[in-house]
Amino acid sequence: MKKYLIITLLAVLPSSIFAIAGLGLSVNQSLFSVGSSSSPLLVEVPGLDPMEVGSFTHHGFENAAGIGGDLYLDIIPVIDLDVEFNVVGNLYNFSFINPVSNLDSVQFAYAAANTYITIQKSVFDLGIPFLARANLYAGLGYNQHVGTPMINQEMLTTVVGGNIETGEIDEDALIDYLKENKLEATGFHVQAGLQMHLLTFDVFAYYRYTMAKDVVPGNNGFGSFNVRFGFGI
Repeated sequence: MKKYLIITLLAVLPSSIFAIAGLGLSVNQSLFSVGSSSSPLLVEVPGLDPMEVGSFTHHGFENAAGIGGDLYLDIIPVIDLDVEFNVVGNLYNFSFINPVSNLDSVQFAYAAANTYITIQKSVFDLGIPFLARANLYAGLGYNQHVGTPMINQEMLTTVVGGNIETGEIDEDALIDYLKENKLEATGFHVQAGLQMHLLTFDVFAYYRYTMAKDVVPGNNGFGSFNVRFGFGI
């Protein structure tokens, strides 16, 4: 009798102890491209056309890596609710050339903080007796973003206090500029992937496409590969 009871408990255990909610950590790789660009530095000369005295070049970059956390609820009938927050970033180079300064291939950072609210639904379940279960799922949702602007001539001359020859950045001026010129956007997203449960632990692996204009400068959207490691509560 005891043996049959143990077998029965093991058989129902995976479906009964999977958490109704969970917390997790995530890593991601965003996929996008920001093109390079150049612009001349012009000065006004009385009685003459503007004179070019230098140039500014943004060398462009590709992709960004990120880390974040999430909270999900699977107690809602039919669908699950997922809330994720992450930060992503990458480094890129710029150059500023004129007769008195030569800032060539100097590094600056792009960073963005992102919030995703997703409604998702399992589309296929795969059970592994006594140990785990897995399911394919798809979802869609709403997102919000705050990002740093790309450096340009205006930003550069502002944060060095007008003393472009030294290239020394005024940290207070930089913070003020980033706050006043931050990139803000909202949008929608779709995602699909695989969720695997083992007792109260789970792993998500999924692809997401974000539709939000200028979160990444010059782009109306971007894709990302994401992996999460979670713990049920």
